[in-house]
Amino acid sequence: MGFDDEFDEEFDEELDEDLDEELDEPSSKTPEEVVESKTPATRIVTEGNKISVYFMSTIGPGEKKQKLNVNTGNNVGDVKETVANLFGLDPADFHLSSGGVTMDESSVLKDYNISDGDDILLIPASTAG
Repeated sequence: MGFDDEFDEEFDEELDEDLDEELDEPSSKTPEEVVESKTPATRIVTEGNKISVYFMSTIGPGEKKQKLNVNTGNNVGDVKETVANLFGLDPADFHLSSGGVTMDESSVLKDYNISDGDDILLIPASTAG
């Protein structure tokens, strides 16, 4: 079958030409492009114990309670940011309180003698003192 052989050869030649043209075109990506990592270069190590505490919020309708594992060496401000995300609140709208004492955001949790299983209250910023 001569017709089929000619068609196959013609097809193969055209296909080879198209592939060669694609290889000759310059790529828009350069090999020198640097990929920036979003991973922190160093991990901050905090000294303290891992404990489970309960965060209770009376902000908004009804009382809400969430359990969270924290390191007692963590900064109160960082914990407050996490708790704000957990409850869907703005961190500026509340303070954290344990044992009747409003926690300072620049302190660490172990400064307040928090133990495993303790409750930490979220109190509205307007009533905190």
